[in-house]
Amino acid sequence: MVRVREFAAVASVAMLAMSAAYWTQRFESNTALQATVLKWTPEFARPALAAEAAPQKPVRVAERIELGKPTPVVPIPQQPAAPIIPAAPIPAAAPPAPPVVQTDNAYLQAEAVAQRVKDSVPTELFPYFDTYLYVSKSASGAWAQHMFVFHKTESGRLAFEEAFPVSTGRERSEKYFTSTPTGLFELDPYRFDATHRSHRWHGAPMPWAMFLNYTIHNRATGIALHSGVGHVALLGQRASGGCVRMPPEKAEEYFHRFQATEHGQVPVFAFDSASGTTRTDGMIARDMTGKPVLTEGYRVLLIIQNYPGGPAMVAVLS
Repeated sequence: MVRVREFAAVASVAMLAMSAAYWTQRFESNTALQATVLKWTPEFARPALAAEAAPQKPVRVAERIELGKPTPVVPIPQQPAAPIIPAAPIPAAAPPAPPVVQTDNAYLQAEAVAQRVKDSVPTELFPYFDTYLYVSKSASGAWAQHMFVFHKTESGRLAFEEAFPVSTGRERSEKYFTSTPTGLFELDPYRFDATHRSHRWHGAPMPWAMFLNYTIHNRATGIALHSGVGHVALLGQRASGGCVRMPPEKAEEYFHRFQATEHGQVPVFAFDSASGTTRTDGMIARDMTGKPVLTEGYRVLLIIQNYPGGPAMVAVLS
């Protein structure tokens, strides 16, 4: 009986030691608590307590779960935060490439055209005009089917402004002979019509029409500078019924420009009474004293020639 009681006492002490070891491990950071537990632990139980308190190999949570016991809380070690790498900036989208524009090299002929204008216009006409329009109605050539625009500087020099394709008459017999007349022409200040339609060609539209101040067989001609709307693809070749078709935006631009800036006194061109036709060689009508007869008009001179021009010139970079 004494043996049984001794064994029970030893077992109780051992259980107490194991509990103390468990709580020592749970509170191993508390030095005072560990010391208190060791003080009340019997000598023979201290080796077991030391072994229990020794660092244990980490185990997975699943290995420490026992039936009938609460699942112990296993602390998850803190992992160092991964460095934040800034995202590379997204490059801005490149702007769309501009559409390829076909270059018209007629402007390379400007100097030669200016010289031809000077050679074609009588000297006495130069003081009366500020803007010069040169049109080649030739079917082919460096200048063909183009209009060249110049203005006169204060020094009397012809300064080139621009060149663009036009369409002159088809030069063949149809309902009428579709020819564009040649020579020097003034514009009729009383026949500017923004919405004109052709009486001869079944009401065909002729927007921004600027008629020539030209009489043929005692009738005012129906030849005009006007918009080539509806026929833009044909600009640069003979295609009209006799008028000079212009790019629509250019016809509108010059329609307004001439009315706004080109008013002035201009000479009346001589008239051939035998044919009932206005002269196109630049001869001026004169009064009884021999002075030029002047009238209100636009200081714009149009030169139309059937001249192809010279070979294409090469631009020289200075």
